[in-house]
Amino acid sequence: RDRRIMMARARNYLWTRALENEQWVLWIDGDLEYYPPSIVHDLMAYDKDVIVPNCLVRRRSGLDKWKHTVYDRNAWQETRKSRSMIKKLKDDDFLVEGYKSLKTHRKYLDNFAKNETIVPLDGVGGTFTLVKARVHRSGVGFPTWLFQHQVETEGFAKLAKANGYGVFGLPYYYVRHVV
Repeated sequence: RDRRIMMARARNYLWTRALENEQWVLWIDGDLEYYPPSIVHDLMAYDKDVIVPNCLVRRRSGLDKWKHTVYDRNAWQETRKSRSMIKKLKDDDFLVEGYKSLKTHRKYLDNFAKNETIVPLDGVGGTFTLVKARVHRSGVGFPTWLFQHQVETEGFAKLAKANGYGVFGLPYYYVRHVV
């Protein structure tokens, strides 16, 4: 939790100091090993307030074979089961994704059908996140406190939605992160 709060502080410092006349803000991990050259243009064409592609990681699955799996489990959609689980949490319970010991019952980008090319999300990660600058200018940043049991990027998505902005993911548009 402390690491995520420090990340949120750093992100907030950056956007509050760097944002001038820009129309978009791109949050991107420095250790992505692949993304399509047209990705920024492609994501902008959707004209969404917040949008993320699906971030994969490539792992060796044999001598000459590779397997791609989802890297960023912070991009998700709440489900009936996850909302029910959240109702039972204490106010200071912090949710994190990607741990087998904690079942949140959320729907990740790799759980959508092939015909679901763009989907509404309730949480996003920071591997490649495109944000309309007006979202930040309105005061929506990365929570350093628990907001609906989330901080940093997932908290940002929840806060953006609470302020009327749309948050979306592209289950079948891929970027790749290093292991």
